[in-house]
Amino acid sequence: MGLLDYLKDQFLDVIEFEDTTKKLIVSKFQRASGDNELKQGSKVIVRESQSAVFIKGGQLADILGPGTYSLITNNFPILSKLMAFPYLFTSPVISDVYFVSTKQFIDNKWATKNPIMKRDNDFNMVRIRAFGKFAFRITDVAAFMREIFGTKGIVMTYDVVEYLSSMVTEAFSSTVGETKLSVLDLAAQYRSLSGTIQEKLNAQAKSVGVQFSNILIENVSLPDEVEKLIDEQSGVHLAKQDMTSFMQYQTARAMRDASKQDAGLAGLGAGLTFGQVMAQNIQSSTAESPEKKSKTDQLRELKALLDDGILTQEEFEAEKKLILGK
Repeated sequence: MGLLDYLKDQFLDVIEFEDTTKKLIVSKFQRASGDNELKQGSKVIVRESQSAVFIKGGQLADILGPGTYSLITNNFPILSKLMAFPYLFTSPVISDVYFVSTKQFIDNKWATKNPIMKRDNDFNMVRIRAFGKFAFRITDVAAFMREIFGTKGIVMTYDVVEYLSSMVTEAFSSTVGETKLSVLDLAAQYRSLSGTIQEKLNAQAKSVGVQFSNILIENVSLPDEVEKLIDEQSGVHLAKQDMTSFMQYQTARAMRDASKQDAGLAGLGAGLTFGQVMAQNIQSSTAESPEKKSKTDQLRELKALLDDGILTQEEFEAEKKLILGK
């Protein structure tokens, strides 16, 4: 360190921190020289939604709320280094200063990393995944610095959020495991479940000085094979209601898929064959129940197949002519 830096180091400090990123939970004050001596008369400015924490000798010494303060220490400007001569110019009165944000941090994400096992009335045993968001704020700075920052050694903002996110996931897992609701009924109870999760979290997080709020469950999903089974059951239910329409729809889908294969209906006359089959199905349906299958209804069905991409425009026009008798 040069003479100029040495002289600068003896002047009073203005100790403050302004978080331009709006994302930092804890930030350590660091002098340019790297020396953390705090001199008598130095000013400490603590902004709203902040607390200044002084740690001396590895122990929590003091916490200052919003305001402007003048420090009183055993160090004096200019003479501080001379007073430290017996300690090889290292002052024994050294304190680390941390600024802790007490504002509310919103839009933090949580998610189940692994599927959660749940007993279910409909599926017997099922695996589910879920994700959502949560908000939190530090309500007890001393407890937070001791338990999170000190005992657990979590110092980075990302790591703090990750730790709190795991707490939300754990509370969700236990809450869903305790409820007797079927998985299919969980969606209607997201708000109620969120309230229960928040109560559990705040009871647990009180010891670490954190308060959770705005716990949101955005989605609870089943494994792909279970969702496929549900879709099939829905299809069976639809078929029971209107078997004729269901068979027409399935026939159209099968022929559409076959026409895309190299050895399928993609050759000359595929559209004509498709049209004849569709016409027979529709005419048969009309003959069985003329009061239900008017020309208007048939045209509407054809238009729906066109919109779904099952029929091409040419196939649609051909079927339309057959129905209208043109």
